[in-house]
Amino acid sequence: MNRRSNTRQNRKRRQAAVLVALMAVFIVAGSAAVRHVTKVLAAGGTAEAPAEDTAEDMAEDKKNGVVVRNSRTAYGIGSSAEDTIRDYLNTWFGTLAELKEQDVTQYFDLSDSQGAVSAAIDQAALSFLVGVRSLQDNDLTLTGYTCGVTYTGAETLENGDLAVTLEEDHAVQFSFIDGTDSYSSGIEHTFVIRQEGNNCRIIEHQKEEDGYLLIEELYDEESQGAARTQTSQLLDQIKSELMDQARQDIEALNAEKSEAAAGSESAALCDHGYDRAAAVAYAMDWVDPLSVIRNDTWGLYDEYGGNCNNYISQCLYAGGIPMDTEGEDQWKWYGDSVNTRQTASGRSGSWAGVEEFYDYAESNTGYGLAADTTANLYAGQAGDILQYGVDGEWNHSVIITDVVTGADGSIKDYLINSNTTDRINYPASAYAYSDLRLIRVLGWND
Repeated sequence: MNRRSNTRQNRKRRQAAVLVALMAVFIVAGSAAVRHVTKVLAAGGTAEAPAEDTAEDMAEDKKNGVVVRNSRTAYGIGSSAEDTIRDYLNTWFGTLAELKEQDVTQYFDLSDSQGAVSAAIDQAALSFLVGVRSLQDNDLTLTGYTCGVTYTGAETLENGDLAVTLEEDHAVQFSFIDGTDSYSSGIEHTFVIRQEGNNCRIIEHQKEEDGYLLIEELYDEESQGAARTQTSQLLDQIKSELMDQARQDIEALNAEKSEAAAGSESAALCDHGYDRAAAVAYAMDWVDPLSVIRNDTWGLYDEYGGNCNNYISQCLYAGGIPMDTEGEDQWKWYGDSVNTRQTASGRSGSWAGVEEFYDYAESNTGYGLAADTTANLYAGQAGDILQYGVDGEWNHSVIITDVVTGADGSIKDYLINSNTTDRINYPASAYAYSDLRLIRVLGWND
């Protein structure tokens, strides 16, 4: 689906060695007890916490910053290793809270060649995210954060290093929408930690989240044949080029925001409407603040570049948009095999593919989805679709769950839900991806 697919699959193969040895330990008593099954049934709805997570628990979480949700001892993880992971994550989120860069390389073994490279990639990813968020009009500093850690595996490697896999969830409160909790879950990490005496240092770190993956993949592509001594110079160049592109993208988006505030756009007519409330309700049902949930009736594509567009297709279908098996432009899911036969069988590429879905929305006429891909970016509503890209490559789809307006009624931002990474009521402007396009869902035609 995009260049992330190969990198993701290669990383999964590396992680498999860590996980296989621990499958017997994977079922940990009590792990389900920490799963927060909040279900917000409409944008702006009230989150209902289960009995296990009281208001006092959540307040304690916010005070602690990083919260471990299951037992490290079940995986043989020592307290020093856990402290290193906690300190790293607190520094990461402390940086995002103030948008003032702090040093995460201090937790790495910089005398080790792999440790030095991994540290440099992490620092570049953090610096880039701080830079992009600082460019936005909205105040994307944080008034609070909770970062949850759920261990999923650990293995002692042949050289004595400890490989730890975990899933991160977090709830953050952005300053410009203070009082709104924005959630992310299912962010996979692998830490390789070396202990010498009472001290632990990170040798390698990998993370499945957009900003980190963007930096890592570009480094992997451009570092072929380069000497390790060129790592910092190469990452500085990558970050500089990305920041230049981000400035251009954000300037263009701000110009659209000004145009939208100065006028209004009328929606084109179609034969049938779109149930936006039902689409958003479905979007809320199939994400969770603490863990990854999926409706596997529609297949799972996390291992093949991401489940994001599969998720938003499900949302549109829940909102009444019918499957389209007619003509060359199709949008359907009747099974996992791709086919373009004009029958109720298989699936179209547009169901789970980001670019393919946009092409369908843009070109479909006659039966099926009626959409506007030319509208001003800030003419969207809850239930519409946003797509993110970098340097002309579009690789992520999300659904708008709410609109953030200013005192004059103009749109300042959107709150979105997504899969891969899973997010709930997350500001569109907070992504590391800086380019955006809107798919305005009008309804459908006979």
